[in-house]
Amino acid sequence: MAHGTPHPASIDPFSRSIAAILDRPWLAATLLGAVTLLVFLPAVACDFVNWDDTAYVSQNRLVLEGLTLRGVEAAFAAPVFHNWAPLTTISYQLDATLFGGRPAGFHLTNVILHAASVALLFLALERMTGAAGRSAAAAMLFGLHPMRVESVAWIAERKDVLSVLFLTVALVAYERACRRPGIAGSIAVWAAMLLSLLSKATLVTLPVLLLLLDVWPLGRLGLPWSAGPAQGERRPSPYPAVSWRRAIVEKLPMFALSLLFVVITLRTQARAMVSEATMPLVGVRIPNAICAMGWYLWKTVWPTGLHPAHEHSGEAGPLWLVLTAAAAIVALLLVAWRLRRACPAIGFGVCWFVAALAPVIGIVQVGFQAYAERFTYVPHVGLMVAVVWSCARAAARFRLPARVLSVALAAVAAAFASLDRLQIETWKNSEVLWRHVLSLVPDSVVGHCNLGAAFYDQGRLQDAIAEFRMSLAIRDTERARTWLGLALADSGRPEEALAEYGAALALNPDSAEAHNNVGIVLARMGRLSEAVVYFERACDLSPGDRDSLANLRRARVELKASEPGR
Repeated sequence: MAHGTPHPASIDPFSRSIAAILDRPWLAATLLGAVTLLVFLPAVACDFVNWDDTAYVSQNRLVLEGLTLRGVEAAFAAPVFHNWAPLTTISYQLDATLFGGRPAGFHLTNVILHAASVALLFLALERMTGAAGRSAAAAMLFGLHPMRVESVAWIAERKDVLSVLFLTVALVAYERACRRPGIAGSIAVWAAMLLSLLSKATLVTLPVLLLLLDVWPLGRLGLPWSAGPAQGERRPSPYPAVSWRRAIVEKLPMFALSLLFVVITLRTQARAMVSEATMPLVGVRIPNAICAMGWYLWKTVWPTGLHPAHEHSGEAGPLWLVLTAAAAIVALLLVAWRLRRACPAIGFGVCWFVAALAPVIGIVQVGFQAYAERFTYVPHVGLMVAVVWSCARAAARFRLPARVLSVALAAVAAAFASLDRLQIETWKNSEVLWRHVLSLVPDSVVGHCNLGAAFYDQGRLQDAIAEFRMSLAIRDTERARTWLGLALADSGRPEEALAEYGAALALNPDSAEAHNNVGIVLARMGRLSEAVVYFERACDLSPGDRDSLANLRRARVELKASEPGR
């Protein structure tokens, strides 16, 4: 085992039936990664979907041109779709070089990254706790939980799987740095954190998460109820004790890095943020955050009805729902406090869950979602640890045979794998995805609009127009207006298209896409001088957009050619 001491069966009941494998952590990690890989491998057969995949990959020239020095420089130079995640963009560029523009390669990379994260998470937990069986169970439940499908099967969520990979690297590095303190170990942790933040900025909470690890399982802070590694075994901890002040001071570089990326994120996502006037903090966002946390807890236990379009109503949820979610959270915290001596893993897991959710809980609202399965990727690490350790403690207390836990774990893992396969099928292509969403939420604004976009891409213009109108009947949005204008223009109805674009610009005067589309319609109608004005505005709003720039140049040439005397 990691610490050179055999683990008594009474301490780690998960280990009894598979001790030979668990005595070889790297073998166990490889098997966990392989199982995860096999479960999620069907995602490789899925297509791109018309929900962020277009902006990040399938219509992104910066990615499709492959990995080049100029492409790497461009990845660092500007955000993509309101996100500055240069390492994610570079990983896409590498995929394009290796696999071309086909979706299979991008999906395969997502699956491999997730499987590697599961393996490394097991190694980190096993080293920190000394409890190989529990660590394997927690890593497996984390990796196979159906709420992982959104992050793995959705190409646009590469930032999730890549950032979590570097999180697990950071955990492995931190365990080693705590065991053998030194500047080299600290630099390794800082580097892993930086790479994670360059993939996705949500890991700004890492310094806080590491402080939780200092309390348990590392036991570095010497709290009376923190027994250190392999909680329950009375033996010296391999991690030198430190004071609270020292533990915080050693993480100051990471807190500084977190602050830097918070500032960067707030600046790059400023245009996508919902204002206080639209969604008040106290009246809407905080109640929604409470409901979202309750929803995450419920779906952890009952992971059905999952989809990527949980739309925010713009209002606080029903009072009974807010109070129920709040009561569940308070009850969980009280249980964690009550059992802090008997099972500190519960308190650790609950605190990790809450802290990791903080950046994505909706206090700063970006986008339309009220909550999302992908937001549980990091929080579920702690929650699965809490679940497994509490189950192990209950089994020991009630003297349950080891095979009971083994059978229960196998049954849950098999159920998760079956649900994963079904959920992956819903990501087969855009039409299948949005039909799935609408089967669950018939009045989904996003679902109707994106199904219409899928029909448009198939050339089914009348079906597309019908879906866009259904979306608008539920709620007037700039996106549906713009798509409807595009479908009407291609159907030979330019005046109607201009009316829809006008409505879109009334909702968002700074829409570069709408200005460009108006210019296209006007140019087709021969109104070139008006078209130039709209193309110029589109270029001003989105300076790096090649399509708008090309349209502007073409319109200027045609306008000059049409002038008298030429």
